[in-house]
Amino acid sequence: MTFEEAYEKHYEDVYKAIYMRLLSRENTEDVVQETFIRAMKAWDSFDDSKASVKTWLCTIARNTMLNYIKSNKKHEQASFEEMNEAGFEPGVEDKELSQLTDEYAQEAYSILSKLKESDRELLVMRYIEEMSYKEIAARIDSNEKAVAKKVERLLKKCREM
Repeated sequence: MTFEEAYEKHYEDVYKAIYMRLLSRENTEDVVQETFIRAMKAWDSFDDSKASVKTWLCTIARNTMLNYIKSNKKHEQASFEEMNEAGFEPGVEDKELSQLTDEYAQEAYSILSKLKESDRELLVMRYIEEMSYKEIAARIDSNEKAVAKKVERLLKKCREM
């Protein structure tokens, strides 16, 4: 697979993984652009015996996002409680939400914006990066059953919102 093929095939997955964490199109676009620049520079060192292209790109994206947040403190996401205290209410006044035209995308954004960052991260690992419970448990230093139960509870919470 060439870098161009990898870009075409996995751009959307990388974008979704970052957007679900940052909930900002502008910041997501910056991080995704930097992700693919880094991936292109490191393409010759990619080893498909260690990870799939998608996993490799999502790892680069995650690290790029963390660096972006550290170097741009003003872009960090406030907790939902802090946003409520500041008078934020999800709805049309929300710049990101108002740009979404698809009803399902608006609903997903509203739900995701109410979750803690760690919960969004868990959903990204499971449903965007398609990691197994075992792989997630290893990354977050937990056990497989606890991760599975946490995902189950999180999905129930999302359905109830």
